[in-house]
Amino acid sequence: MDTDIHILKEHAAQACRMLTLAGLLDFSGHISVRAPGQNTFFINPMRLSREAVAPDDLAEVSLNGEWVCGKHEPPQEFPIHAAVFQARPDVNSVAHIHCHYAILPSIAGKDLVPVCHHGSIFGAVVPVYAEAEKITTFEEANRMARSLGGSRAVIMKGHGAVVAEAYVEATFVACLYLEENARLLVESSILGLPRPLSKEQIERAAAKTYLPSVSIRKVWEYYLAKGRKAGIL
Repeated sequence: MDTDIHILKEHAAQACRMLTLAGLLDFSGHISVRAPGQNTFFINPMRLSREAVAPDDLAEVSLNGEWVCGKHEPPQEFPIHAAVFQARPDVNSVAHIHCHYAILPSIAGKDLVPVCHHGSIFGAVVPVYAEAEKITTFEEANRMARSLGGSRAVIMKGHGAVVAEAYVEATFVACLYLEENARLLVESSILGLPRPLSKEQIERAAAKTYLPSVSIRKVWEYYLAKGRKAGIL
């Protein structure tokens, strides 16, 4: 096996386990990574516990929806990942998470806007895909991908979120930042009307809070240590 592919699969499996530790994956949800130079991607399987996924457990799926190889069946919602990879050449990793706080604004008919520095990486507002049901077809997935557009994340109304990034570690951290910002937005609503970051604040904060070799690496290493202590890595 190519070493680079092995490392990518190892990081995807680690991210899957750590997202369960963060409460963003449970018995459902998935994370994927694009295979370099191929029209396929690797994704955690449908029936295996998200806390137990190892690199060799990942299923390989083509961008056209074919189960290429792997000992475990891919999740039914794999079209989410395939559609985003097809639409976004800049994206090499996708997560579909079952977040709690990030879907609350969509349920209440409110925008998910940035209220903290970590939320700045999603821009002025996180787009919403208006359908709540499970996505199992390319027709549905393509509509979701259009809602995502060029954004880093899209909320699936009353369901969860899809996060798209250039590599696995960034996808993992973006999932955390999405839920953190949403939690602060929802909780601050108890005190009064939340005040979103201004355009200038968004630009300054985003430039400083999401650096690959600093903040992203720091968060990733923190959760690796936390996962080892919890016994899931």
